[in-house]
Amino acid sequence: MAVSTCVNCNGHSFEVVLFTPIGDSRKLSMVQCSNCGTPIGMMDPATGPQIEALKAQVAAIDERLSRIARALQD
Repeated sequence: MAVSTCVNCNGHSFEVVLFTPIGDSRKLSMVQCSNCGTPIGMMDPATGPQIEALKAQVAAIDERLSRIARALQD
């Protein structure tokens, strides 16, 4: 399987970020290198809120798992 590589820094980690273009009020989703921030591509703007909702769900699951781990250590 091929490994995606940033053309700027040769990094291999990417992230989706929301940003507001200058002079606009709507947020857009952009894929960028998580190391240097070089833009890689754009995503359908409708997916931005869905991604943020998934991030919140993952954070909530992580918190619950941390509580379970602490309870098991006690």
